[in-house]
Amino acid sequence: MWSRFGDGSPGPPGTYYRDGGEHITFFWNMYDQVLIRPDLLDAFRPEELEILHADGASSLLTQGGLPDRGRASDHLPVLFRLSL
Repeated sequence: MWSRFGDGSPGPPGTYYRDGGEHITFFWNMYDQVLIRPDLLDAFRPEELEILHADGASSLLTQGGLPDRGRASDHLPVLFRLSL
């Protein structure tokens, strides 16, 4: 999941955005992750993991590029595939 965290990755830079009023705010976070047991690592290809920003018809983001809490959720979904 670290490879999908930040502005250098394809898609949104995280799965959750929080603009808090605290002294330190990290904005994008990666709370939603895929955990795979070692026995299944050969069935997982990192290039088949993505943070979704649309459902196929509608964007899950606001015009400002943040998760649209009103339309879907404050977290973006993660999609991955295992080749079993």
